[in-house]
Amino acid sequence: MSLFLRIKQWALIFFCSVISFCAFAGDSSAISEKTQSVFPFSSGEILHYKLSYRGLLTSMIWAVLADVRMTYLNDKKTPDNQNAYQFELFLSTERYSKAEMFQPVRYTYTTTLDSTLQRTVLIEEIDVGENQSHDFLWLDWQNKETQLFKKREKEQEHYGFLGMDIREVWEKDGMQSVPDFLGNFPLLADQQTYLIHKESGDKIEFSQILDPLSLIYTLRSQGFDSDSSTGQGREKIFSIAVSDDIRQYHVIQLSQEEISINGKVYQGIKYQIQTDEKKENYYYVWFSNDKKKIPLRMAMDAPLGKLEIDLIAVTQLEND
Repeated sequence: MSLFLRIKQWALIFFCSVISFCAFAGDSSAISEKTQSVFPFSSGEILHYKLSYRGLLTSMIWAVLADVRMTYLNDKKTPDNQNAYQFELFLSTERYSKAEMFQPVRYTYTTTLDSTLQRTVLIEEIDVGENQSHDFLWLDWQNKETQLFKKREKEQEHYGFLGMDIREVWEKDGMQSVPDFLGNFPLLADQQTYLIHKESGDKIEFSQILDPLSLIYTLRSQGFDSDSSTGQGREKIFSIAVSDDIRQYHVIQLSQEEISINGKVYQGIKYQIQTDEKKENYYYVWFSNDKKKIPLRMAMDAPLGKLEIDLIAVTQLEND
């Protein structure tokens, strides 16, 4: 696996980790103005970042390898046509020649949540760079299960004497059928359907499950009660959907501190995140210490170095 494919994976692991959970009460099927009013962000907000790596692979020099963009939109729909929120992350190495040389990435992660902001319903992942992948994770709340679907691809098949001959054939259908709401893609060559079932994931055993990207935004909308003995925020444990797993994350608000980004000093609030799967690894995020609580910096250890994602701009979609 190439360095820059690993970098993309580390970045995605990071976004799966620098998060915590904010549950909004209510069973309304619509997104109410009251719910909207608790947000320190509005529909159409775009956060722009640069992803940098420093380590043995870059001679201990910080190297910018990708642009990252996060967007929030309301007035969306779930697969069963209910009102929903949507969050999107886009990661691209297009402007960085070293990254492009090893592994061009054009990765989009889109998540759809129900109107209560307590349940992730559908996650779509697309990479139209070298990887050329397209995947969906469906959290089927009615049947309490998670299902993964993927774009059908060609694979090698051995045939002939001792299986020495090789030909390309289309992947076979999975164990389950593709739901109707994912069945509108054009057919592939040889009249093959676009998507196939990949595998079944963890059962849904929690009433509230969010995904990595949406949780970054909900963290902006809540505070942490302080522990009187340490002065730090009390630890919170949350259930997070990552790929076909539902994992537990531990989040602690650490302290207020100044951080410098591109020569500008910000007042930030630092959070620490740890997972049950990798208890020896820690992830950190700094939010601006104001009513916006914008994620300023995200940092983690990466193999043979460190990874940082720094804010460079905040913009708004024109039509919003």
